Amino acid sequence: MSAERDEEYDANMTAMLELIWGRGFLAPGGEGNVHRILQGLDLENQRVLDIGSGLGGGALVMARDYGAQVVGIEIERPLVEQAKAYAKEAGFEDRVEFLAVDPGPLQFEDGSLDAVYSSGVFIHIEDKTALFEEILRVLKPGGVLTVYDWLKSPGPLSDDMIEWIRLEELTFYLDTLDNYQAMLQQAGFREVRTKDASDWYAFEARREYERITEQLFDQVTELVGEEKREHFIEDWAAMVKVLESGELRSGYFRAVSPL
Repeated sequence: MSAERDEEYDANMTAMLELIWGRGFLAPGGEGNVHRILQGLDLENQRVLDIGSGLGGGALVMARDYGAQVVGIEIERPLVEQAKAYAKEAGFEDRVEFLAVDPGPLQFEDGSLDAVYSSGVFIHIEDKTALFEEILRVLKPGGVLTVYDWLKSPGPLSDDMIEWIRLEELTFYLDTLDNYQAMLQQAGFREVRTKDASDWYAFEARREYERITEQLFDQVTELVGEEKREHFIEDWAAMVKVLESGELRSGYFRAVSPL
């Protein structure tokens, strides 16, 4: 696994994303999307790894609503500290652990995890095949990988997409849902299933943009100031444009470790 640089999510960005997606969440859909990612899974007393756990919202939902024992890993230290504070406040310190890690191999023993979860994180990882091989290594036989991620349509990036990425100020390695499926199969997973969610988030992003520019306008201004507010509005408008054109996409994928 690799990530370009540390601490890309500054305080302004995290505050803004929590306002839109909910406390503890840095990925689309907030708590509702956690349930979509986990749909049909029984995680009671299962050991689950949350890759790119951010502010910990997903891990806390898994502990609270699914009875999971969760370890969240994150390369950005300030996010880890805030996630720990949220876990303590929620009273889940005995079921949720957050670790600051460096990019690279997963620091877990072979076959030590029942499930691996992630939301909106693999877009930041360049060598996805190496990541999938590492996940397969740490999963128990029959263990499950379940993920939501940002995607792109086939072909080169348009000028609109390049502009959105510039405004995001994050390191992205976008790929297609078909390529995710191929990489998972190449890594050795079985029962690889994918589901395109592009229409869902294109609709949600338009609603989010309207909330930012209307109902939440004053809150956003108070939260991040006028200059950052205008940047986020421009950024969200650019995102809506590439979502509605179908170039920026999103989706779910799930795969199982061989028995």
